[in-house]
Amino acid sequence: MNNKNKKTAQEIIDSIVNMPPSDTDPNGSYTGRPVDENAVPVQDADDL
Repeated sequence: MNNKNKKTAQEIIDSIVNMPPSDTDPNGSYTGRPVDENAVPVQDADDL
């Protein structure tokens, strides 16, 4: 791998933290990232 393709640890962390909400998990029950950023994910039976 050449230096141009290497990412720093901070770049990887930033890409994870800044990931937008998932279209397949709009309530954020699995990812913890709901579309409405003020919503709190609710744990239900399929999350256990």
